[in-house]
Amino acid sequence: MLSLIMDTSNQYLMVALYEDGKCLDMIQELGSKKQSENAIPYLENLLKQHHKELMNIDEMIITKGPGSYTGERVAMTIAKTLSVVTPIKIKTISSLAAYAGLQKCISVIDARSQKIFVCVYDQGQALIDEQLIFIDEFEILRNRYPDYSIVGQTDVIHCPSLEVNLANNMYLLAQNEEYIDNVDSLVPCYLKDVEAKKICL
Repeated sequence: MLSLIMDTSNQYLMVALYEDGKCLDMIQELGSKKQSENAIPYLENLLKQHHKELMNIDEMIITKGPGSYTGERVAMTIAKTLSVVTPIKIKTISSLAAYAGLQKCISVIDARSQKIFVCVYDQGQALIDEQLIFIDEFEILRNRYPDYSIVGQTDVIHCPSLEVNLANNMYLLAQNEEYIDNVDSLVPCYLKDVEAKKICL
């Protein structure tokens, strides 16, 4: 099985090809500003280098957010387009879970405006709901899980940055996910929308 894995939801642009559980190649680079213009050329280059065609791809694994409003849509739009012109099947992974992988950790993503998206994981299972909180509330959460590492965009909470292999994390997590039945109905996860609705109520 040939798997295309892509994350454009936050600080990285990551494109990878896996075949029968083995990583053929991966590009993972910082640069959220150029995700929309580089995602397809990077994909084309990987396919060409490994003598593959779009029609050869059996499945695509993408992140669904939370994250950048524009970034979340890049990989999702590519997935939806491919599902129309090829028999590809789609799986989605939380962007917070993608950083966590199978680690025992607290995953953090910068939500701007002094806020962060957070979730706590152990062996790929979320121990709490994904949340949007103020940065100055993070220590309360951290104190509840003192022996958990912190992953993701850790610079925003002034913690050391840890190297992450998004493709490997997403591939492993996807083994326990079902394919999306109706790709047309697939939408990004916007925790900020949820917060806005709460404020209005």
